[in-house]
Amino acid sequence: MAKLAAASRQDFISQLPDEILCLIISLLAIDEIVRTSILSKRWKGLWRFISTHLEFDGRLMIMPLAQRQNPEEAFTPYSQLSTLLTEGVVGYGKAISSMLFRHSSDLLSCRFIHFPYSVISEEVGTWLKIMRLRNVKHLSLECEFYDIGTTESFLHNSEDDGEKISKPNFPTGIFSGLCSLELIYYTLRSSKPFEGCQNLKTLFLKNLNIDDETIGGIFKNCVGLENVCLLECFGFTKIEIHNPNLKILQLYALILDKLVLFTEKLEVLLLDTVTTPMSMQIYSLSLSILHCYNHSTFGSMLALTEEKTVLKAFHLLGYFRYFWDSRSNVLQTLTRLSIDLDLNDAIECILFASFLRLCTCLQTLEITLPAVQNDDLVNRYNYWNFRAACNFVKNQLKFVYLRGYKDNNQEFEFLKHIITKGKKLETVAIICSQQIDKQRLTALTRASPNLLLKLNFKIHSVMEEISELQDRYLYE
Repeated sequence: MAKLAAASRQDFISQLPDEILCLIISLLAIDEIVRTSILSKRWKGLWRFISTHLEFDGRLMIMPLAQRQNPEEAFTPYSQLSTLLTEGVVGYGKAISSMLFRHSSDLLSCRFIHFPYSVISEEVGTWLKIMRLRNVKHLSLECEFYDIGTTESFLHNSEDDGEKISKPNFPTGIFSGLCSLELIYYTLRSSKPFEGCQNLKTLFLKNLNIDDETIGGIFKNCVGLENVCLLECFGFTKIEIHNPNLKILQLYALILDKLVLFTEKLEVLLLDTVTTPMSMQIYSLSLSILHCYNHSTFGSMLALTEEKTVLKAFHLLGYFRYFWDSRSNVLQTLTRLSIDLDLNDAIECILFASFLRLCTCLQTLEITLPAVQNDDLVNRYNYWNFRAACNFVKNQLKFVYLRGYKDNNQEFEFLKHIITKGKKLETVAIICSQQIDKQRLTALTRASPNLLLKLNFKIHSVMEEISELQDRYLYE
C-alpha cells in the first residue's frame, strides 16, 4: 500500500521530455497554452517551442465576456458591452501578433479564427508573413461571420474601410510553400496570393465571394492540387480545371453555368446541390467514386434566387449515357456510385439502367429516395420486372444501400431485380422510412449464397428526413 501511495504522489508529467509536453499542450486553446507558463520555471515559455499546431480562436477569447452579460447587447453597435468587446478585439489582434513574434521554432500547422477588424487593420497580412517565416505547411484562416457589433465603430469615419472587410490584402505569393490551405468567409478578387503555389495539395474554400477570373487563376497557379473542396461559394459561374494531379473534387451549393474537368487522375467527384451547367465536360481515366446529391437547403435557395435548375441525378445520368465509346467512357473505372434517385419515375429508371451498362467495375451502389415523392408516379408502371440484368448486376455488384424505402411496388421490383440476379452480392442494406412488409423482401430467392439482408427502420417526418440528409456532409 505504501508503494502505491508513493507512486500516486509521483509527478510523471515532469519526467516527460519537452518535446512530448509541447505536443500535449498544442492540443489546448492558445489562452490555456500560455497559462501553462505559470506552472513552474520549466513550463515558463515552453509554448514558444511548439512545432506541431497552434490555434488562435478569437471567439474563445472574446465571447465569454458576452456570455456572462447580455448576449444580445454584444451585437448592438456602440452599446456598453459592444465597446468592451471592441477593446477586446483590438487587444486580441495585438496579442496574437506579439505571441507569433515570440514563438521560436518552425511550425507545422496553424489556424486563425478572427474578427473583421483584423482584416481592416491588416493584422492578418502580418500573421501570414510570420507564418511563412515559421515554414508553416498547413494553414486555416476564418473570418468570424458575426462581428459582435465591433466593426461599425471602426467604419463610421471611413468609406474605404468597408472595402477592406470584404477584400483582405493578402500579399502576392503569400500562400506559396503551403501544402494545405483553408479559407472561410472572405472576398477574393485576385489570384496573386496563390502565385508560386506549386506544392499546394489541398484547398478548402467555404463561403467565399470570388469571381471567375480569380477562381480560374487559382487553379492555374496551383498545378499540384490533389484535393479541392468548394462549399457555398458564390460570385463565379465557371469552373475549368486542367490538372493531371487532381484526385478529389467536392462541389457543394454552387451556381454553375460551365463545368469543365480534364483531370486524368480524378478518383472522387462529389456534386451536392449544384445548378445544372449549360456546358459540362468531364474527362478522367481514374474515376472510382461518384456522388450526386441535393441535400443543401442553402444551395436550393441560392438556385431559386438565381432562377436556376439544380442538377439532378438523372441529368447527370443523361449526360454520361452518351459515353458508349470505350475510349471516352469515364465510368469504366467506377467502383462506387451514390446518388439521389426516384425509383418510381420511369424516365429516371431508364436513364439509370443505361448508365449501369457503362459501369463495368461498379461494386457499391447507394441510392437515396426523395423524402417527398410525386404520388402521380407511384405504381404507375412496371419497369424492373421486365428488365434483363446487365453484366455488372450479375457479376460485379457487391454492396447495395437504399435509403428512404417506402415499399412502393417499383422500389420493391428494383430490390427484387438486384437480389434475385446479383450473384456476387454480399450486403443489401435498406433504411426504411415507414413500416413495410418485411416478409415480402425476405422471401425473395437470393442469387448470392453469401447475401446479408439488413433492414433498418428510421421513421421520420419529412423535415426530419431532409435535416438528416443535410447532416451527411463533407468527406463521406
